[in-house]
Amino acid sequence: MELIYKKADVNDVDTLVDLKIKQMLFFYNRDGLIMKDENEEREKIKKVLLKKLNKTMYFFIAKDEHNKRTIACNGVIIHQMLPDTKAYITSVYTEEDYRKNGIQNILMKMVLDFLNDINCKKIELDASNPSAIKLYKKFGFIKNDIKYILINL
Repeated sequence: MELIYKKADVNDVDTLVDLKIKQMLFFYNRDGLIMKDENEEREKIKKVLLKKLNKTMYFFIAKDEHNKRTIACNGVIIHQMLPDTKAYITSVYTEEDYRKNGIQNILMKMVLDFLNDINCKKIELDASNPSAIKLYKKFGFIKNDIKYILINL
């Protein structure tokens, strides 16, 4: 298996949309939910990516050279919180048949190197998947119970 790792650009938007939809469907199925309108979700995701990709939202991807398919992504949203920069890791996803091959280890290192290069002082993420939590702990993330959330404003 020959993979290419890179920072996503506008040419990768459609494949990022596909991966995000697959990730959402995984969680919807796990939680017994139904996606009301997949096409509407696709359009919303694509609109955000076209507006924010490589401005405040960055994705690092893995592509399988053999079948020319993007098979994994790891995203980060950057917030300028005066005086420092804060980041939120999001959309960490690997196609099921490529999991357990260390792909997210490489992508996470790319994300963290990028954040270090821009002098980011704080990185946050949310996780419920035990495999993902193991990955995050490996990179030094710790659980913090300080966050408050307002849903459906």
